[in-house]
Amino acid sequence: MKKGIFYAFLTAVLFVTLEPVSKLISQEVNPYAITFWRFIIGSLILIPPAIIKIKKEKIHIGAKDLCVMTALGVLFICISMIALQIGVKKADSPSLIAIIFSSNSIFTILFAMLILREKLNKNKIVALIFGIIGVVCCVDFSSGTNLQSVLFGVFAALSFSLYTVLSQKFTKRFGGIVQTAIVFLAGSIVLLIILFVAGVDIAPRISTDVAVTLLYLGFLVTGVGYGSYFLAIEKGGAIMASLAFFLKPILTPFVTLVINGVVPDVKVFVAVGCIVIASYFAAYKKSL
Repeated sequence: MKKGIFYAFLTAVLFVTLEPVSKLISQEVNPYAITFWRFIIGSLILIPPAIIKIKKEKIHIGAKDLCVMTALGVLFICISMIALQIGVKKADSPSLIAIIFSSNSIFTILFAMLILREKLNKNKIVALIFGIIGVVCCVDFSSGTNLQSVLFGVFAALSFSLYTVLSQKFTKRFGGIVQTAIVFLAGSIVLLIILFVAGVDIAPRISTDVAVTLLYLGFLVTGVGYGSYFLAIEKGGAIMASLAFFLKPILTPFVTLVINGVVPDVKVFVAVGCIVIASYFAAYKKSL
């Protein structure tokens, strides 16, 4: 149990730095390049333990399975994560995008109802209400750029929720580490092909700051972060691992203050409170 708590906390600490750290290089490196390098590096970290698991448990992955996981990689990396990085680039404060993205568990309820035929109970209704309030609190109509950033953040959360539900339906038999390693690698390769055809430059001007930041995002946030998340599930169960997503919105304003120097205002804390309540009721199994 103690190991589960440690891995869940480590996951939260790494995940909460994604948006603030990405913001540091968002004007020097385009969102597409950040996403590609982040996930290609992360996939290389996850592939070795995935191979060990495949050999140990004699997991068979067919051509159809690879096609499904490639499609999931496109949804997750080429759509959701690109939208997230564009939202971070356009936002005045990356904390707002991080908080909005943390609401993905609420959107998961909607897709689970539509795709997995899960029933809507009182807990999920409460989660939806507080989740919507939390997202609305993040909307800033003072400039078009701020509104655009919120829309990209919401779209990223929606598409990530769809990815989460589809993953549960199609590939849960492989285990998290195997599925994620393949999804990351396949999605990164497809993104590279798309960007090459579109003529988008993914070779950033490498300065020390840019190189260190990309390595941090790829190796630690993506590789170690997702690795620790699966270890949290293994050591403490899914509920223990979900602690990371409860902690992320709570820690976000303070991490953004330290990394980006953005002082959070009252609406940020209201949004955090709503998202945490919504996430709790979304994950809570017993009905009210």
